[in-house]
Amino acid sequence: MKIKIIQTTIDSIKIAESISELLVNNNASPCVQIISNVKSVYQWKDKVEHSSEILLLIKTIPENVQKCKNIILKHHNYDVPELIVMDGYILEDDYQAWFIEHCRKI
Repeated sequence: MKIKIIQTTIDSIKIAESISELLVNNNASPCVQIISNVKSVYQWKDKVEHSSEILLLIKTIPENVQKCKNIILKHHNYDVPELIVMDGYILEDDYQAWFIEHCRKI
């Protein structure tokens, strides 16, 4: 089964959990993973920055990518949030059945 995986990073566990719950409660995603202790190095305002961030991996169906984007942008605290969408494919039958069941609610 083809799915979409949206990736974003954030600097606050509280906001990461809030966005994750909003995505699940608003039926935009059946599952969000919150990954702590991600080290990022990036250019910002002509300087190289080093930050500790939280990575969100948001799994959804293709039809809900825009809904996820809207929720993330509304509640994200960055001026320029990272939003990357990737194609995914579910390989495990039991997880696929669970995903499909919860996508019916979406």
